Amino acid sequence: MSFSVEVEELCLIIRSIGEKGEDGHVSVTFRQLFETYVTISNKVVGILLRARKHGLVHFEGEMLWQGKDDDVIITLLE
Repeated sequence: MSFSVEVEELCLIIRSIGEKGEDGHVSVTFRQLFETYVTISNKVVGILLRARKHGLVHFEGEMLWQGKDDDVIITLLE
């Protein structure tokens, strides 16, 4: 299975800024990710949706909105 460079970069960013939980998975809030990622790309939500489709990340809800969903936890599954 081939992932886009953007999805791979997103996973690297989550790994670098996130915190490892007791389950061993690295997590960040949408706010943390958005604030870090906004300087790189304004397509962060679309990339997150693709990463979730490939089973690389998990978050609650169908869509993420800046402001409203700032506290949603995004967990790296790989």
